[in-house]
Amino acid sequence: MPVIDDTTNGHPARPLPPWREIAESPEFKRLEALRRRAAVLTLGIFTVAVGVFLILSGYARPFMRKSIDGGLTVAYVWIFGLTVLTWVLVWVYLRFAERLEAASRRMLERGGYGEQAR
Repeated sequence: MPVIDDTTNGHPARPLPPWREIAESPEFKRLEALRRRAAVLTLGIFTVAVGVFLILSGYARPFMRKSIDGGLTVAYVWIFGLTVLTWVLVWVYLRFAERLEAASRRMLERGGYGEQAR
């Protein structure tokens, strides 16, 4: 079994976790499917929002030019909304990723590889 040699840092050598077995486990596959669904969902939401903006910018110019307040048009508000949406989606995904990381650490600890997986 391969080992990690940390003797230069004062840590004893330790065996590597069986990554292939971990990757083939049902729990890991479930976590991977959750991550994939979250990524596709956030990408889909952003793609629809940008796509609608582009379509309206090309085919509904009078609507996008409509003034909301002085020089503030629907297009400007939409672009601002896309910027806010981007930050919100990133924040939501990062929160989700933290929970996913905690679940993966628990999975490794149950397999006896908590500290070894680092």
